[in-house]
Formats: sequence, structure tokens, C-alpha cells
Amino acid sequence: MHKGLKTILTIIGARPQWMKAAALSRVLSDTQWGIKERVLHTGQHYSHDMAGRFLSELDLPKADHLLNVSQDPAERMGQMMGGIMHAIEQDQPDAVILYGDTDSTLAGAWAASRCGVPVVHIEAGLRSFDRSMPEEINRILTDQLSSLLFCPSNAAVDQLTREGIVTGQRPELRVEVSGDLMLDTARHHGSEPLPLPADADAVLLTMHRPANVDDPHRLRGWIEAIGTQASKRGWRVIFPVHPRTAKNLVIAYGPDWKNADAFDSFELHAPAGYLDMLKWLGEVRQVWTDSGGLQKEAFFMHRPAVVLRDATEWVELTDLGFACLCAEPMALDACVETMEEMPPAHWDKDLYGTGKAGVAIAKTLRSWLNR
Repeated sequence: MHKGLKTILTIIGARPQWMKAAALSRVLSDTQWGIKERVLHTGQHYSHDMAGRFLSELDLPKADHLLNVSQDPAERMGQMMGGIMHAIEQDQPDAVILYGDTDSTLAGAWAASRCGVPVVHIEAGLRSFDRSMPEEINRILTDQLSSLLFCPSNAAVDQLTREGIVTGQRPELRVEVSGDLMLDTARHHGSEPLPLPADADAVLLTMHRPANVDDPHRLRGWIEAIGTQASKRGWRVIFPVHPRTAKNLVIAYGPDWKNADAFDSFELHAPAGYLDMLKWLGEVRQVWTDSGGLQKEAFFMHRPAVVLRDATEWVELTDLGFACLCAEPMALDACVETMEEMPPAHWDKDLYGTGKAGVAIAKTLRSWLNR
């Protein structure tokens, strides 16, 4: 440890956070930055398929603190807050680093604020304008509690300005456009945009949000619309099934749901690792998803996305035609056709930087921590 070494406590708990944290941790491991990183895993995602496999593939540093929390949302939030406060007391960090919009993010912001430790929010300024989504509340509150905000795009800074967060009333607040750490991770693993294969006959589907999968009738509506589209176009549907979705498919179709006629065009997989997802993104012609992160990953690989939601936090993707919102199963045909007609020249944009966000963030962190 050299003189003036600063300590940060990184909070992670879910797939998108691991992908971002991996990019920044790689950079901060270089002693030139004078920053010692401690890592706390909240346990929000707890199975090997949802956590262990990603952590090993991304080569994240071993967690210094690992919480064992309930899967009941209310109980889990309180347990995460308490565990993070205890870790802050032990490590005495100069700042707490938070990513994205999960319950782990908000728990970290609340705990750090109560302990008087500055909060750094990476991926600030995103809004879907749908407050029925827990993630939207988490984003808004975390931005309000933060002292250093890193935005993935200029659109995110513009949103913070509209909300009055970027004003002269908080002279200690710092806001910067950093680019997107998920792009850093994709490029680090050799993922470059690939031309669409001439014989591409597959789409990549992920679906896990409560609004889409918790009601058996709505879930059946999506599955049948997706199967109809695939059959009509002669496409395969590559579908890594989230545990929440699998549980509800049993309710919707019965214990033998995998053999139901509705899944004739589907290739069903267990929850996939990061490298599997990158491989599939290079092979498919479209991505159909209700995930936030996969919308961007599709853009990174120059694949159009049909977003199975009525709103997205990545508004620039829909504004510029890289993605299409599809709120209802009956709208799927029109959205798929729109994405098929998207001109290739559209992709020539660096919306989220050039894959060097980690270095940009490290430079600012070093100067900010030593201010």
C-alpha cells in the first residue's frame, strides 16, 4: 500500500452489475490509479447459473463481503442495507461505487448516505418514465443521493438537467459522460460487430419481467405470438429461460411445458453465461427482449432489438431506430418487420463511447478522491 491510497467499496448483486464492474475492476487493478477496491456481493442473484458462472467468466475479483439475504424483496432490502453498513464500518471506504438500478444499488446508496460516505453512481441519468418498475424508483433515488454521476451517454446528462439535478445548487456534485462499461466488457472478450450471416435463421429471446411473465394468460400470449412469428418466417427462437419465467411456464402450460406445441420453434436453454450470449448475438438476425442490458448488447453487435415493453430507459436506441418498443403480443409482427427493414448504415454511431469507459472513470475517480 502506497501513501495516499484511496479505498472504494464496490457493490454488486446482479448480472448487469457484474459486467460493468468487471470492466472497471480490470482498470483499477493497475496500481497507477492509487485506488484499492473492496467488493461486496449482496446475494441478490444467488444461483450458480445466475451468479457463479458470470463471476467466473468475467474474472471478477473475489468478493470481500458476501451477504446471505432473503428472496423476499422487503426483507432482502433491509438485510442488504444492514450488511452494507457493516462493511462500510469495517472497510472505512472513501467512496461507495454503485452500478445501474437494482435493489442492491438503492440499498448501497441508502447505506452509504447514512454512514456519511460519498456515493458514486455509474450508469446515471437513465429513465423509462414508468414508475411501476422498481428499477425506475431505484435509479431516481440513487441519482439524488450521489455525489459523482457517470452517465453512459449525453442523453442521460440531458435528463439529469431536466430534473434539476445538474444545477449550481449542489456545487459538490460532479457529472460526466463516461461511455458504457458494458461496451468495454464486450470488446474485452473479443466481441466485435459481425455482418449478418446470409443464412441467419434465428432470433435471441429473453423474457423475465413480472409484467410479462407473472400472469399466465399474458405469458401464453407472448409465447404464442413469438412462436407464430418464428414459424411464419422460418426462424428458430433461442430462448435461455430465466428461473422466474420457467416457474411461471409450469403454471401456464403444465409441468411438461417444454413439450407443448407452442414451443415447436424454440430452442430452450438453461440461463446462459456471458460468453454464450455473445456467441448467440453474432449468429442471430434480431433480439427480442424485455431486458435493459441486452438491448445495448444487441446494439454493440449491430443487431436490431424488439423490446417487449412499453418503455425503455435506453431511449436513444428507440429514438434513432436501433430498437422498437413492443408493448403487446399483437404488435410483434409490425415491430419485427420494422427491424427487418432497418438500413445497415444506421449502425455507424458511438452512442456509448468506444470501449474505453473504464479508463475515463478511473481518471476522474483518482482526481475526485484526491480533491
